[in-house]
Amino acid sequence: MKREQLLSEEPAAELPPILEQLTIGQRKILTDHSALYNRLPGDFKIRLESLMHIFLRKVTFEVDGFSEVTEEMRICVAAEACILILNLGYDSYSQLRRVIISKDVLKRDGKECAGWAGRHEVTMYWDACLRGMYLGADNHNVILHEFAHVLDQADDAEAQSIPVAVDSVAERRKWEEVIAREYPKIQAAQGYSFKHTIDKYALTSNAEFFSCATESFFERSRELQIHHPEIYELFQNYYGLDPVQWKSQRNSPWPLFFLLLVTGAGLMLDALDIIPQGGIFCGLLPVIFLLLGYVYWDLWGTVGKPR
Repeated sequence: MKREQLLSEEPAAELPPILEQLTIGQRKILTDHSALYNRLPGDFKIRLESLMHIFLRKVTFEVDGFSEVTEEMRICVAAEACILILNLGYDSYSQLRRVIISKDVLKRDGKECAGWAGRHEVTMYWDACLRGMYLGADNHNVILHEFAHVLDQADDAEAQSIPVAVDSVAERRKWEEVIAREYPKIQAAQGYSFKHTIDKYALTSNAEFFSCATESFFERSRELQIHHPEIYELFQNYYGLDPVQWKSQRNSPWPLFFLLLVTGAGLMLDALDIIPQGGIFCGLLPVIFLLLGYVYWDLWGTVGKPR
């Protein structure tokens, strides 16, 4: 037997998977628009980029009201959607076929909303997508929300906030038990005007708990872990991710810095007898109230958006 024949019968060495990367321009789109992408550890970004290339090959993008599908739309949607499946793998979106980006607020049953999703198709209002991505910690991320619906329906075509396979009896029971305990807590918080980490929109139907909790898991990670550890652990196990360990969601020290600067300047002017203390105090009050209002909005407030 010839040497060439012997070589041809030897098993071929298994090649490592090709990890496709984004271009510099595509990465800039994400660093400019996605707070969540900027929080990702470097190894997750590499994995995300590879998943995004699969997403962009398999999913068709269409627009309603825009003249064309832009690169910004494709990259932003693909990135946020694929963050959800960093450890789940692309098979979780195997039935997804189309994404429709709308220029105008969507309307269904006479009400305005920012998106809706089924197993095969997702439709979203673009301005709300951009706002949710950019803010990153307001607990409102349309892309995360709608693609969580896709995951919820992937196993049984039903949106009931139980995203695990129908034959995983023990896992499904665990989800049912946690939801049964936590759902009334959200209701009680709203009834007494208390704050709950998960948005009150979760109360509108059984389908919304998983999507709203997904938003909180990624955008209010620390808060969810502290106040609702059982929910955090459930989602941590499902997604295979621990976003509390990622970069801080609070990355804007400027309001506090400005307040300290203005206060220091006021004290110096008083010490030099340039402006009397009473005048400085009255002048600082509006600034202090404005900054306190900003801090409240940044830490706890929400930017209203139609769902």
